[in-house]
Amino acid sequence: MKKPFKWLFAFVLSLVLLVPSIGAAAAATGQGVSEGTVSFDKNTKAANSTKASSFSDVPKNFWAKNEINYLVRNGIISGYKNGKFGVSDPLRRDHAAIILVRALDIDLSKESAPNPGFKDVPTTHPAYKEIAVLTKYGVFSKSQYFHPTGKLTRGQMAKILTEGFGFRYSYLVTFKDVPSTNQFYSYICTLGSAGIAGGTNGNFLPNKTLNRTEFSVFIARALEPRFRTGVQVEIQSLQYQSDGRLKMSLIMYNNSPKTVFNIKGRYTLYSGNTAIARNDSAREYTNLKIGAHQKKVIDFYFSPSEVKNKVPFKNTHLAYEHSWNFYQ
Repeated sequence: MKKPFKWLFAFVLSLVLLVPSIGAAAAATGQGVSEGTVSFDKNTKAANSTKASSFSDVPKNFWAKNEINYLVRNGIISGYKNGKFGVSDPLRRDHAAIILVRALDIDLSKESAPNPGFKDVPTTHPAYKEIAVLTKYGVFSKSQYFHPTGKLTRGQMAKILTEGFGFRYSYLVTFKDVPSTNQFYSYICTLGSAGIAGGTNGNFLPNKTLNRTEFSVFIARALEPRFRTGVQVEIQSLQYQSDGRLKMSLIMYNNSPKTVFNIKGRYTLYSGNTAIARNDSAREYTNLKIGAHQKKVIDFYFSPSEVKNKVPFKNTHLAYEHSWNFYQ
């Protein structure tokens, strides 16, 4: 089962409200945080290079059009025979299993799993193999019934995405309507911290039924950091320098409605399980500001002492942590 690389270090940041000196021009600033992992693959297609798919219910200015296009062009989700995507249709649990298996790139012809024992999922069910494999890996919990045609809530979605993609638990971001006693608390906080779930006015709405559009957005964000909320990065190139440094060219995305500044980054670059380079203290990008929903190409240099192992860039992953300020 293909899962993104799990981090080998922990990083704790607090969400705080910073109030500068009182004055006529003074304005309150907030602080945001994000964390995640991204793979470096020169052959990976850019999410924004995919051609637009055509659905009668997905207009050109639809808020999730890019994410839907990305998933459709990569064969992860499809529309209906009537030419519609079903943007507001509730997501069925069996359909979620099929989409998740495709997103995780699981080859069902090579993957075996015992019968999970759901009374309402016979071996003849169209999604039997997907449900069996995901249950085998703990994405779905075992019980008497699976309810394949039942609806999926946002809280349940948080669990299957966290387990399916192997996200490291994090509590950098919490939501007002998700107390620590909620059965999905850990999963929801994890998706919020990873920039996959942004919430609405500080709320997550864990019991709300998930529709096909929302699930598409969550899956696209899980697969592509460039779609995630907050400050995200994508590796463009890596190069060892003659002076012992390692140059990392990045595209930095500001997927938020506010201009961000005082951006700090902490990174660990891996080749497989081997740490190539690491800056242990968050480093600020001097004089860097990125407008709302804008991106910039930047260079980050690991110093010679931060380069731990000079190995080829094979199966390379970057674990990143960002903090930044924005005006309220």
